[in-house]
Amino acid sequence: MHVWIMVSAKRASLDVGKLIRDSLNLDAIEVLGLYDVVVTADVESLSDLWENHISLINSLPLVGGCTTYLSLSERTKKVYRRPSAFILIKAAQSEHKEIQDKIFDIEEVQKVDIVLGAYDMIAEVITDLTGLFKVVRKVMNVSSNILKTVTMVTFPKEKILLDACRQ
Repeated sequence: MHVWIMVSAKRASLDVGKLIRDSLNLDAIEVLGLYDVVVTADVESLSDLWENHISLINSLPLVGGCTTYLSLSERTKKVYRRPSAFILIKAAQSEHKEIQDKIFDIEEVQKVDIVLGAYDMIAEVITDLTGLFKVVRKVMNVSSNILKTVTMVTFPKEKILLDACRQ
């Protein structure tokens, strides 16, 4: 099963993602938004999720907590690139599959999952910052049943740019 682990830091820090990658060898992407780091993983069971991911992440010194979303339905495009943003989507209690299909049809969306958690869907987006607003508007306009979106912009992967953000 595919899971999304949203990590909150104890204090503002760009080091949490690096700590998770280096200490636990997990795929961690730093974001600016509701959470500080997004970790995605495929797990065998809920006990695997707890023992090999959540408890280990929570044991790290800079981590304040984790919010986990379990994927119920995944849609991923064949060519995968590092996302430039994640969009958390809250929708009314109907049409989730139809909304997922419409969001998946947006060119800049490379993945959209229906998930269990405080939000109903998570979309991965590839665009530049100037195009991000247009993509978010496209997502919001696919259905009147989309109630809320929260966008988290990823930090650049290049170490030089991350170092510049620290200054």
